Amino acid sequence: MLCEKCNKNIANVYLKNNVNGNATESYLCASCAGELYNKSYIPIINLFDSNFESDIFSMLNFSSNKLSPSLNSVTEKNLCPVCGMSFNDIAKSGKAGCGKCYETFKSELKPTVIRIHGTSSHTGKIPKDRSLYINAKRKIGELNIKLRKVVEEQNFEEAAVIRDEINKLKLEGGINI
Repeated sequence: MLCEKCNKNIANVYLKNNVNGNATESYLCASCAGELYNKSYIPIINLFDSNFESDIFSMLNFSSNKLSPSLNSVTEKNLCPVCGMSFNDIAKSGKAGCGKCYETFKSELKPTVIRIHGTSSHTGKIPKDRSLYINAKRKIGELNIKLRKVVEEQNFEEAAVIRDEINKLKLEGGINI
């Protein structure tokens, strides 16, 4: 996600401001957040011990073009086998190099995707030529879960009905599973 202020750098600082019940959220890069801090410094930090300010802002890493500590801790040894990008390359640009990057860096990308989109599975539009296939796969997945529960309950008549429905969907959707 890009910084909301400069639209150039990766946003690695999240600010939530609540003034008289009006909450605002901002996603900023370290340099824009540092500028904001310098412009609107409020001496409330003095309520804490004297090292609070330096500790917090050193943890946030307020220097230009630096990644947050959590992103710096990711090693460069994992590279996408297709495009050769590292996770740090993706974090800097905000874009994956190819579709294989999502598989290669799944564990690193999943928390960010969930935070931004609310889920890690696609729930948007489906191309018309693939809708029958994709909808059939989704329905088959749901029916397989239901089938396991019914078999555990030893309700084999209902299990046979569900099995037949799964086979019918496989034929209609052109699925070879």
